[in-house]
This record gives sequence, structure tokens and C-alpha cells, in this order.
Amino acid sequence: MKFEMKFHQDSQNICVLNIRKMAMFLWIVFTSMSMVDGKNKPKCSVCTEIVLNFQKGLVSTAKSNFGGGNTKWEEKSLGSYSTSEVRLVEILEHICDDSSKECHPVLEEYEELVEKYWFQELAQKKDTNFYNFFCIDHVQACCPNNTYGPDCSQCPGGIDQPCSGNGKCLGEGTREGSGKCQCTSGYQGDLCNQCKDGFYEESKNDTHTVCKVCHIACKNTCWESGPKGCDECKSGWLANEDDGCQDINECLSDPCEENQYCTNTQGSYTCFTCDEACLSCTGPGSYKCEECNTGFTLNEETKECLDINECEKDSSLCEGEHTVCKNKPGNYECVCKVGYEMKDGSCVELPKEIYKSSKKIAQPPNLAEQLKKNISKRKELDWAKFKDIPSITGHFLVMAFYGISCRFASSSHLVTIALSLLMIIHVLWFATNSR
Repeated sequence: MKFEMKFHQDSQNICVLNIRKMAMFLWIVFTSMSMVDGKNKPKCSVCTEIVLNFQKGLVSTAKSNFGGGNTKWEEKSLGSYSTSEVRLVEILEHICDDSSKECHPVLEEYEELVEKYWFQELAQKKDTNFYNFFCIDHVQACCPNNTYGPDCSQCPGGIDQPCSGNGKCLGEGTREGSGKCQCTSGYQGDLCNQCKDGFYEESKNDTHTVCKVCHIACKNTCWESGPKGCDECKSGWLANEDDGCQDINECLSDPCEENQYCTNTQGSYTCFTCDEACLSCTGPGSYKCEECNTGFTLNEETKECLDINECEKDSSLCEGEHTVCKNKPGNYECVCKVGYEMKDGSCVELPKEIYKSSKKIAQPPNLAEQLKKNISKRKELDWAKFKDIPSITGHFLVMAFYGISCRFASSSHLVTIALSLLMIIHVLWFATNSR
């Protein structure tokens, strides 16, 4: 019995060990299959971004060093710099400046491939397209035009005219997508070569189909252009043997309410309210009235309903004390004079405080007063300081004395210099004591 139990336990251990070995083997196989040269494939959009920025870098480095722009010019003017490592480094330094966050890791992973293109293709003057070299052939993140998926399969309809030229192949140009045709408006089918309801087939051949929209009068389908091509008319349209679907003028049956006028539209109608001057009308404005409203009268010359000024017509209106008549379109109202308010049907005088406050109007700032305040902020001259010093008149007398002395002492330079020094001292003393 013990031997059987031991044998059963050993068998279980062996089974578990084999399961673990199998799991490890499958993980190694899966990891190997999911990695190509130890590199994960980036999205086509990131690869395309790198190519575009690389091409921008070629232009910017050429201009920043000498100007120019085309290949022949670079060979002639840039010389060895055109394919030098220095220039490549300058381009790579800024290739991800304005790019998505995936740019840096992808560029780091495939930097050797960029260098290979630079030195073995571009430097050797080979006519190799960088996008094809980098994104399609080596990184294998993108596909040629009009192909899609991991193996770059052809889009439905072929490379030359996928989706019959009437749609877009999902995943086109990338290693992703289903390749299914996403048809443009008016088209349907696996190859977008059939017309949807509401469209008719204008022309068709083995490679191309042209669909055009049906006339607005058609309910769902049609077989040619115009109202005669409808298979069935929409509501608001009536089938005519000669002219096809024709619009019904619903306004002829007067569908609108009183004090409204009708405007016919394609397949329907709209009701609008008449002008306030009209009791009934045929269109917009006071000159389209069939009958004038109360408070308006018809002008026989212009055929327009005009407002009646009841206040001028009847002077007996609003005879209450302190009331005046105010005309309104089609009516009038009695209002109180200034300084009065309506209370219990009569105009009573406003309290003086309320009346005065209601008359006050915000005045603009007085510029003169503002200027005066600004000046007052400055340090004003204190005339009291002059009580212990000569008067202003005395100051000017000293000035006059100086002028006369200089006149008579002009022959003596020493006297003139002495008088000038005395005058300067006097002016400084006066200015200092007048602060």
C-alpha cells in the first residue's frame, strides 16, 4: 500500500515538472516570434514623423551653414560637410524636438540604421528614398501605397485603384488595419462600386462607378437626374406624368392660423406672424395688410396701415391732474408728469428727496479740479519763510545793482569777477532760504 502511494506521488511530481518545462518552452518560442532582431516594430505614424523631420533637418542645416537647398547646390557649395558626420549629428539632435513621445525611443533603437543610410546611401549618391529605406524595407512599420497589414497585402480593387476610387482602404500604408473599404458618400459594397439609396448610377465600367445624388423630390431611390427620375415622390410633392415630381403649394389651401401668412417651401410650407399693424395679411410688413388692426388706419396712397396718434386726435384723453398722453403703436397710455408717480390711478407728487436724487446724473470727473489736486500734492512755496529774509523787491534791487555795477566796472576784470561771485552767493542764499 505504501509503495502504491509513493508511486502515485512520484507520478504527480513528474507530471507537474513536464507542464512547467512545456510552459517555459512555449514562452521562449513566443518571445522569439514576437521579437525581430530584438526590436519591437513602432507605429507607422512615428516612423513617418522621423522621416519628415529628417528631411526638414537636411534643409535647415543647409541654410544655416551656407543657404541653398537642392542636392546639386549642396555638392558644389557645402563640399564635404554635405554628408559629414557633423551634419548628421546636428540633424539627429533636433529630429524629435516637436514630435510625439515615442520618437526618442524609436530613434535611439534605429539610430544605426539612419547612419547606414547616411553613409552608405546618401554619401554614395545613391537615389534611395529614405522613407522606403527606413520605414518600409528595414523598420517595417509602414507599407507601400494602397497596401496594408503585416504582409503589405493589396487593398481591395488592386494597387492602381483601390475601392474603385470611391473609398479608402482601412490601414492603407501601414502594417495595421483590416483593409476593408470605407466608402465615400453615395457609395456602398465591398469595392464601393454600388450606389446607395438616394443616389443613381450616372456611369459605370469595369473599373469605375459614378454615383450622383437624386433630386430633392425623390423619396428614396431614382434612376436618373431631375424630378422625372424619381421612383416615388416625397410627401409634399405630386407625381406628374410629363414633369415628374412637382412641389405642392400648400399655401393655396390657407393652412395658417388667423393673423399669420403662409410661405411655400420645397415639399412643405412655413407660417409667419403678421405685422402688428395688420389684422390679417398676405406677407411681411405693414403694407401687406388685408385689414388694418385696431389703432391703425389705411393710407390710400401707399396702401400701408399707419399708426393713429390718439393723443393728437383726441385732446380730452388723459385729463387727470398732472397726467399726459403718450402715443404707442396702435394704442396710447396716460403717464405722470416729471416729479409725479402713478398711485391708485392718480398722479401724486414724489417726495422732494426722491425727486432730487432721481434728477442727479453722474457727472464726468472735473479735469480742472483734478489738476488742482495734483498740483496741491507737490511741495508748495512757504511764503512765511520770507519774513526773516529780504523781500522779493529787495532781491530784484540787488539784481539791478549788479547790472549797473557791471556796466561801470567793465574796464576792471577783477571788479567784474568779484561782483559776479557776490551775485552767485546771493542767488544761492536766496534760493536756499526760500525752500
